[in-house]
Amino acid sequence: MDYMDIDGAKIAFRVTGSGPALLAPECNYTWSPELVELMARRFTVIIASPRDFGASTRTRGPYNPDRWADDLRQVALSLGFPRFLFFGYSFTGAFGPWLALRLAEHGSVAAVAAGGFPLLGDYGITSRDVDTQMMEMKQDEAIWTQLDERFDPLAGAIFYRELAKLAPDSLVDNAPSPLYCFWGDQDHDAVGMVLPHDELAEGLSRRGVPWRQYPRYDHEGLSSEVHVAWPDAETWLLEQARKQGL
Repeated sequence: MDYMDIDGAKIAFRVTGSGPALLAPECNYTWSPELVELMARRFTVIIASPRDFGASTRTRGPYNPDRWADDLRQVALSLGFPRFLFFGYSFTGAFGPWLALRLAEHGSVAAVAAGGFPLLGDYGITSRDVDTQMMEMKQDEAIWTQLDERFDPLAGAIFYRELAKLAPDSLVDNAPSPLYCFWGDQDHDAVGMVLPHDELAEGLSRRGVPWRQYPRYDHEGLSSEVHVAWPDAETWLLEQARKQGL
């Protein structure tokens, strides 16, 4: 693990592989070595954690989402990549399209492959669910401490509140870069909680956003086996890299 000093915070990152730059942040959990190896076969994989997440500095507030976005942009820039592709699942699946919007003026995010998060619908539903979970987990000191070892749970809740400020569907309708979406057909926790799977699929198709649904996987199941979804995402990301000359 390497660290970069950015505006008074130590930002954890590591780089592996070769090819077009692919940012795959670690915020609330760590990618499996198997998946990292697969990604690194065709991409220069940048795995970084913005402040308050992963192994980076915990500010403990006040939380500034603009800094989270800039932390990742600065890491990529320092490595020589003003533009990069993005891959994420669950929390980072939501973080990718949000980051593309946040960095739109810089044109940093060339394309986003986002899994395990409904890019359409009312983002406030997810935010309210996360707030409820946080309140419950905060009552159990052992669980809260375990969470806090991976990321600042309050920062995670703040991120989802930022999403909730957006109009429904806007992660797709206002996206400054191409999107690809994937999820498990048994994902009733993160996806089905917000809108029915067929409604999500139809809405994405109508907007020209490619998607893939994986049979027999719920949210946690696909999370633990994201490598199953990687080949399709890889094909799409490589096509985006070719189209955009990355």
